[in-house]
Amino acid sequence: MLVRLGPMTGERGPRPGSGPHVVVVEVSGALDMDTCPALQERLGRALSLHHPPLLALGLGGVTCADSYGLTVLLAADRHARDRGGRMVAYAAGLTLRKTLRERGVDRVLDVRPALADALRELRAAR
Repeated sequence: MLVRLGPMTGERGPRPGSGPHVVVVEVSGALDMDTCPALQERLGRALSLHHPPLLALGLGGVTCADSYGLTVLLAADRHARDRGGRMVAYAAGLTLRKTLRERGVDRVLDVRPALADALRELRAAR
């Protein structure tokens, strides 16, 4: 089952017997001090929809990320793992991949090329 969260709305419930529930959140724009509160709220909601949380995080629209943004991503990943779940990011652009690598975040976050890869990884983990 796939639940897409649009810009703060559009949540749909799971269908019975549909297997592991993966929540997909797509993020765009800058991940910085100004946008982090909204990002935290959105990720918190996504991580609370199912237990254990399985989150595919689309980063294809992210233009840049400062230390605040990276901290929110790392906290969401830790929260998912602490609850027995997992977060897999996907589609990070070249600039964001460079930032993740330079800051060492790529050694913590699991980042896959595309949504299909992230879903495959999340479903295999269950």
